[in-house]
Amino acid sequence: MKKHIVILGLALTAGLVSCKKDAINPPVASLKTTYTIDFEDVSIPSKGYLDSIHGGLVSQGFTFENNYIFDDYYKYWYFSKGFAVSNVVNVDSSGFGNMYATFAGNGADNSKNYLVSTDNSAIKLPTSIQLVSMAITNTTYTALSMKNGDDFAKKFTGKDKDYLKVWVKGYAAGKVKDSLEVYLANFQFTDSTQNFIQKDWKTVDLSKFVAIDSINFKLESSDMSGKWMNTPGYFALDNFKFTK
Repeated sequence: MKKHIVILGLALTAGLVSCKKDAINPPVASLKTTYTIDFEDVSIPSKGYLDSIHGGLVSQGFTFENNYIFDDYYKYWYFSKGFAVSNVVNVDSSGFGNMYATFAGNGADNSKNYLVSTDNSAIKLPTSIQLVSMAITNTTYTALSMKNGDDFAKKFTGKDKDYLKVWVKGYAAGKVKDSLEVYLANFQFTDSTQNFIQKDWKTVDLSKFVAIDSINFKLESSDMSGKWMNTPGYFALDNFKFTK
C-alpha cells in the first residue's frame, strides 16, 4: 500500500514541476515599433517647394516617385508626375500659380512640410513593413477650383452630384491586392449640409494593405471632358505611419 502512495506522490510532484515550467516560460510576442515619415527633415528652397528630386524622394526605405522633365517644345523643365515637398502657406490664391499649397494651411499636426501629389503617383515600399495610416487633404489650387470653378473646371454643386476622390491601390508584383477610396469633395448627399470640400487633414487607415510592395494614387472626378479630368489633379499627403 505504501508503495502505491509513494508512486502517486512522485507522479503528482512531476505534474506540478511541469506546470511551473510552462508558467515561467510563456511564448514571447514579437514587438513592433511604429515609425512616421513626416518630411520635416527635407531641406526646401526659399521658393517654398522642392519639385525636382532625381530618382525620387527616399525616406526610411520608402521611395516617393518624382518626374521632373524637359519640355522640348516650350524649352523648360517642369514637375510632371509624382511628389513634390512643400511648406507653402496660401489658402486664398486660386489658379495654377498656387499649385504647391495645402488647403489646410500647413502640414499635418501643424507641421511645416508635406507632400503635393499629382494624379497617378506611386510609392515603392521597403520589405517587412506594415502600413498603418497616412494623412490627406486638398491643395488650395484644387479646392478653390471645386469651390468657385475656373477657366477649365466647373464649380461643384449638389445638383450635379459632384465629387473628387482618390483611389488608393496596393500592389504586389505588379498586381492589385487591395484598394480603398478617399473623398476629397463630395456633393452627393441627400442632406446638402453634409456636402463638403476637404480642408483639414484627414487620417486614412492603411492597415488593410498587407504584403504589398507599392501603393498608387489615382484621382477620380465627376467633372470630365471625355477621358480627361477637368478638376486640377493635385492633392496633399503627410505623416505616413508604418510598423516593422
